[in-house]
Amino acid sequence: MPFQTNGTVIENRRVKSLYYILGMDCSPIANHIKPGQFIMLKVTGDSSPLLRRPFSVYKSYPDSHPEKNKRGYLFIYYKEVGKGTQKMTTLKKGQKVNLIGPLGKGFTFPPLPSSANIILIGGGVGIVSLYPIAEALRGTKLFVFIGGKTQDDILCMEDFKKFNSTISVATENGSLGFRGTVVDLFISQRKMFTKNGKYYLYSCGPVAMLKALAGIVKSRNFICQASLETRMGCGFGACWGCVVKTNHPQTPYQRVCKEGPVFPLKDIQWE
Repeated sequence: MPFQTNGTVIENRRVKSLYYILGMDCSPIANHIKPGQFIMLKVTGDSSPLLRRPFSVYKSYPDSHPEKNKRGYLFIYYKEVGKGTQKMTTLKKGQKVNLIGPLGKGFTFPPLPSSANIILIGGGVGIVSLYPIAEALRGTKLFVFIGGKTQDDILCMEDFKKFNSTISVATENGSLGFRGTVVDLFISQRKMFTKNGKYYLYSCGPVAMLKALAGIVKSRNFICQASLETRMGCGFGACWGCVVKTNHPQTPYQRVCKEGPVFPLKDIQWE
């Protein structure tokens, strides 16, 4: 059940280039949010911008967390790309922000105990949505593929190094790691994933990335989920402003904010 509640800004810092981390003290949401779910943030107290902004949660710490000084905190990454996010860069420690969450349907994990390998493929800020999976499956072997246009768009790499992970990086201009898209990188390393293995693949990024990925992971040993990034009006299914066409026979048009944002990759009709 989502909450509409106020949070208190605990930090708002620039990480690199146009990317920032916003931390908030908001126990009602931190206590309940699951990997893959999101929040809707009211950027300012006035009417400009009018609509809330959807953000994946990067890190969250419930009141039961062993580190008492982190309890109730949640963090998001954001990129300064327009009027709303530009205003977000001016938020100061101690300011109040209004949030709705947790929203949407999150990721599904392998049933335990499981010998399945975990593959994470993120493009740009999409990799942020996948970080909570690594936290939830701590100890499991991870294959992490991170992509961006330039090295300034490569996020969370140091965070993933804390886990049992093999990390591969691609930049479209070749400024860091493999030269090409993150899907090109995954294709170049696919031979490490045997036909006899079972793999849970989690992805988030631009539509073009997810469409390309859907075209190459059709074998049964890949169980693929995608978190879709799209514009949203309300965030809880009332406005039908974020529909996506799927292969579902009864309800082909589904709401990213309600039935998603996570869908089986094979269920999306890429037009």
